[in-house]
Amino acid sequence: MLLQKYFETRLDMVEKTLKTFLTLDGSCSKELNEAMNKAVFSGGKRWRTLLLVAVYEMLTGMKKTKNFESVLAAAAAVEIMHNAAIVHDDMPAIMNRKERRGAPALHMQYGNATAIMVGDALYTLSFEALSHIKDPAKAIQAVRILSNYAKSYGMIGGQAVALINKRKQMKINTLRYIDSKKTGALLQASSDIACLLAGADENTRQIMNNYALNLGLAYRMIDDIAEDYGRGSEDLDGDIEFVPTSRSSYTGLLGFDKARKMVERMIDESERMIKPFEHNDVLVEFIQMIQERLP
Repeated sequence: MLLQKYFETRLDMVEKTLKTFLTLDGSCSKELNEAMNKAVFSGGKRWRTLLLVAVYEMLTGMKKTKNFESVLAAAAAVEIMHNAAIVHDDMPAIMNRKERRGAPALHMQYGNATAIMVGDALYTLSFEALSHIKDPAKAIQAVRILSNYAKSYGMIGGQAVALINKRKQMKINTLRYIDSKKTGALLQASSDIACLLAGADENTRQIMNNYALNLGLAYRMIDDIAEDYGRGSEDLDGDIEFVPTSRSSYTGLLGFDKARKMVERMIDESERMIKPFEHNDVLVEFIQMIQERLP
C-alpha cells in the first residue's frame, strides 16, 4: 500500500525531529521532561504531520528541497500542539477522559498539576519549533497560521463549544462546528503551512484547506456511522472511539442514509479538489483510506 510505505519513511523523519525538540537540557524538571515525552511519544498516527509533509511534497513535485528541514520542523510543531490539546482536553475539568491510546491519560499518571504544566509547555514548544523554519518571514507567517487555527475561534474554540454542549442535544450545525474546529482546524493548519513553505498561490491554499477540512469532517462522521453499526472505530489518534448513547451524533440527527450520503459527497468533493494536481497519489490514498472505513 502506497500510503503505508510513505507513512513509514516520513514518520521516521518526523519522529527524529520531534526527539530533537523533546530532548530537554538539565535545567528542566526531570518529571516534567518525562511527562512531556510521554504525552508526545505514547502512540498516535501522526496524520496531521503526515498531511503537512504530503501536501508540501505534492506541491513541490516530490523533491527533497533544501527547505525540507523547515517542513519537518513545522510538522513537529503541529504534532506538539495537537498533543498539548489532548493533555488538557482529557483532564477532569474538561472531558474527564481516563484513558488515552490504550493507557491511562496523562493526568491519571502524573496528576492534574503536572498535566496542566505539560500542556502549557507543549503549547509554547510548538511555536519554538516553528522558529526553526529557515526563512524568517515564513517562520512568522507559520506562527500566525498555527495560532489562528488553534485559538478561541479555532481548535480551542471547538473544545469550548463541545464542553458547553456536553450534555445537550446538539443541532447538526453545532456538531459540524465542533468537529470542524476540534478535528479539522489542525489539519487545515498542516495544509496551510505546507502551502506556505511550498510557495503556493492563494487559490491553491484555499483548495488544500478545504481538502483538509473535508478529510477531518468525513473521518468524524464515519465514527458516528460505525457506532450506529454497533462497532467501535479508531479515531485519528489510534484510540477506539465509542460514542456515548446520550451524545448527539450525525446518524442520530440525520439518520443513517443521509449521514452516509453526506460523507460520500465530501469524499467525492475531496477527490475533485486534488484531481488537477500532479504527484497527488498520497493525498488520493488518504481519501481512499477514509472511504474504506465507511460501512
